[in-house]
Order: sequence, then C-alpha cells, then structure tokens
Amino acid sequence: MSLPPPSGPSFTPPSGDETAQAMSRGETPFVYVKIPVGKQDADPFHRREDSIDQGLREKGLGWVVGWGDSLGEMQPNGARVPAYIRIDISVTDVAAAILLLRVLLPEFGEAIGMEIHYMLDGKRTQDVYAATGWLLAQPVSVSRLRVRGAWR
Repeated sequence: MSLPPPSGPSFTPPSGDETAQAMSRGETPFVYVKIPVGKQDADPFHRREDSIDQGLREKGLGWVVGWGDSLGEMQPNGARVPAYIRIDISVTDVAAAILLLRVLLPEFGEAIGMEIHYMLDGKRTQDVYAATGWLLAQPVSVSRLRVRGAWR
C-alpha cells in the first residue's frame, strides 16, 4: 500500500535521526496514540489495537506493546472517568510509523481529537486530528485546547 502525503500545513516528518538517536541509547523508539473515549464504539475485544499492531508489523515498522484508559479531569463529585484510550507502540522507524498511523486511525470512525505523540528534535510533539484533518507537529501543550473544543 502506498501512503498518501499528510494533509494540512507543510510538515517535515521526524527524521531517521530520531530513530537512530533512540537506538544508539539502547532504546526502542516509542510512539503513543490517544483516542477520546466516547468517540468510538466500545471495543471489548481490542480489534482497534490488533489492527494497529497488524498494520505496523506487516510493514516492519513496530508493534503495539500495551493499551489502557487515561483518566480525565476531576468531576465535581470527585470521580475521574476515562477520557482517552492510550495505545503504546514501539517502532523501528518513527517517521514511517507516524505516516501509517495517520492513515489507519481515521479508519476507526470519528477521528476528531485523536492524537499521535512522538519526539521531534528532542521535544514532545503530537499530531492531532481536527475537523480539517491532521494538525501536524504540534507542541504537546496545545492538547489542552482540545478540551475547550478548539479542534472542532
């Protein structure tokens, strides 16, 4: 399968240097995905994670190492309910894995608010799916804007 170029503003994908730097430190490069709870149908059999794992493995780009809920803001009653499903991924090529994830994730349904987190030039960075498509190479701190509806 040939991957289409990402939509949105001009973007320089993470270089192979990010992958090489992590490997030189004896680390496996790491990416994680956040999928808002409530945006997706329940997935008790983890088909979503299996699909991501299969897509990455078929291309030799990595594998899913785990997943779980990320808690949201504290509710007035003191409860914290899940806000995201987080999927942790070890990758062999950061740039190629991100390109593949940008294609795979929207296939799961309502994609607005999905995030792909990775390191770019030593900084925590994310791609966020908005109503207009992927917002690329965003500083992680802008994820707070999503809570206020800025991605819509």
